Amino acid sequence: MKQTPKQFFSTPAGKLTLAIIAMVLCWTVLIVYISSNAAGGTLFPTEAHMNRVRQEIKKNTTTLNNEEKELQAFDDLEDRYEASLTTFWNADRDGQPETELRNLINDAAERAKANLQTLGSVRTSNINGELSYADLDFTVVDEYDKVIRFFAEVEKCTPRLAWRRVELRVEPTRARAVTAPGAARTGTTAATATTTPAQMFRTTGQVRVVKYSPAGNSSAKTGTATAAKSGAATAAATKPATTTTPATTTPAATSSTPAAQQPEEKEKAAAPADAPAKTEPAANDATTNKENGK
Repeated sequence: MKQTPKQFFSTPAGKLTLAIIAMVLCWTVLIVYISSNAAGGTLFPTEAHMNRVRQEIKKNTTTLNNEEKELQAFDDLEDRYEASLTTFWNADRDGQPETELRNLINDAAERAKANLQTLGSVRTSNINGELSYADLDFTVVDEYDKVIRFFAEVEKCTPRLAWRRVELRVEPTRARAVTAPGAARTGTTAATATTTPAQMFRTTGQVRVVKYSPAGNSSAKTGTATAAKSGAATAAATKPATTTTPATTTPAATSSTPAAQQPEEKEKAAAPADAPAKTEPAANDATTNKENGK
């Protein structure tokens, strides 16, 4: 007797056959899906697909190498920055450049025995949260050799100062007439000689330092600035009180003193004028009594 498909799949052998067919279909679908995503959409990749994949791998490798080089360059830059911090002006180590930078230039001029004519104030400008510029202008007027010695002394300063601008100009010289000594005293005519002073040079320049302020130094600097501001405010508040005190007390004392002394002076001045008027009758009475007694 022949069985229908429905009757066959209801038997254990039919159920096993149905399970095997379902498993084969699932594996087939899974293999097709994986191959399509991994090999460019084909079950069996061709040589062109493989070449395209190789080119993508090569491109990604090149990009990775470039990124690694850039990362290494950033690391080298960070190392150089950390190393250069030791050569910058450190406020904790070298003091505040607003005052110490002026002292360095002044000391360099004294060691070179150069005439430091003007010395400006230090100007600062921020670079980032830790670094800032500090610039200082100066003018030296002296002979050429002293100017050169001054340059050499500035180069010896620690931390090292950078030159922003230097101008060297020749100063005009004028001949000076010198008369022989003793000519004016003897009245004789003496020959006069002209002497030319040494050639002077006017040097104007600007030096710069890079100031490094760590995070801890910025807080200390802020606290110092706050204390200075509060001290200035206290001094400004106390000054008006001290200045008004003499203004209120001094005029009163000076104005009251003459007023108190004027009546006494009038009484003293009037007293000698009244005395003769009182003594004259007494003298007349005494004379009359003497005449009567006679």
